[in-house]
Amino acid sequence: MRSKKGDIQVFSISFLDVLSCALGAVIILLVIAPTTPATPESKIKVIQKLQSIIKSFKDESKSLEKQIQILQKENKELKKEKKKTVVTEPKKPLAPSLFGLPLKADYAIFVVDVSGSMSWQIDNLFETVSSLLNSCEVKKYRFIYFDSIVYSSGIYWKHGWLDGSVNNKIKSLQDTKSHLSQLIFSEPHATNTGDALYEALRFSNGDVMYFITDGYPTEGEKRVDSILQRVRRLNRSNMIINTIMVGLPGTTINTYGRVVFEPSANPKELYEFLHNLAEQNGGVYVGR
Repeated sequence: MRSKKGDIQVFSISFLDVLSCALGAVIILLVIAPTTPATPESKIKVIQKLQSIIKSFKDESKSLEKQIQILQKENKELKKEKKKTVVTEPKKPLAPSLFGLPLKADYAIFVVDVSGSMSWQIDNLFETVSSLLNSCEVKKYRFIYFDSIVYSSGIYWKHGWLDGSVNNKIKSLQDTKSHLSQLIFSEPHATNTGDALYEALRFSNGDVMYFITDGYPTEGEKRVDSILQRVRRLNRSNMIINTIMVGLPGTTINTYGRVVFEPSANPKELYEFLHNLAEQNGGVYVGR
């Protein structure tokens, strides 16, 4: 018996009446039997009453079975509906990254240190630049090289902003390999970090910079605190600056082909400078 949609009464009122009648009949039998001799007529009446009760039980049992079947059917339908309505949220795609660096930009600027200290790790430098450019999802990009001088145009970069197509990246890396050999092994050899950063920030449409170096500033502005302050002042477009340390600062190859370390290279100060440069400009620092 239904009261509301989806709501079924398992025990109906009529069933409770039957139970009451059955209980009454049993009480009558218990009360009358000991004191009054049973006549054939009374026995027949009791039997008929019990048969009626049994029939009512059977009818009610059939009704309950039907109600159970209805409930089971509705339960199956509800399970089907639940499966339909459960929406699995799509997994968010992971942002591309390399060495822990985010690799997505509209306009990316790759600033590459080509000072003399890079000579013994030129392969590591090229591999770093190659991995970054190939992995970066970028609409447009450009390169800036620097030692004592900043090379952002002319023969070392005559393209302006390049579309981030596969063919352009292949051609740029071919040029980069050639430029690294030309610039690293020729004069001058110093590291003009400040001017390289200021030049990159001149391109106000750039939104991400990858600054790759191995050494402390040795040309131009050498006080890193002053460089950091000026970068913050010039970075009005909030360009993200990621910093990549290549190799160990102050490590070079001597004339005998041995790796030597120059403590005056200030490795600790350089680490702190690159950490701060990235942190203050929304970027990430990594060492290679």
